[in-house]
Amino acid sequence: MSGPSEQTVLNRKAVYSVLCGLLAFALIYLSPFVGLLVGLPAVTSAIHARREIAASKGYETGDTVAFTGLLVGGGAIVTVVLSWAMPLVR
Repeated sequence: MSGPSEQTVLNRKAVYSVLCGLLAFALIYLSPFVGLLVGLPAVTSAIHARREIAASKGYETGDTVAFTGLLVGGGAIVTVVLSWAMPLVR
């Protein structure tokens, strides 16, 4: 007889951060400001997800997913800021 198996759960905030990051990049082409507004929750939810995953002691997974959301959301924010800053450079 085997003991109860511990199942791991993918952190929802990690998935949310990736989806928001991808949506932010798509929205940059429609409106950079909206892309920036969607990129910010991608970064913050990725940070929160990584903290929750570390504190769960192996119960939650998805640190790589959260890190990907952090990179994609951060990339969207950097893209918007650079697009606004480029006209200022002579």
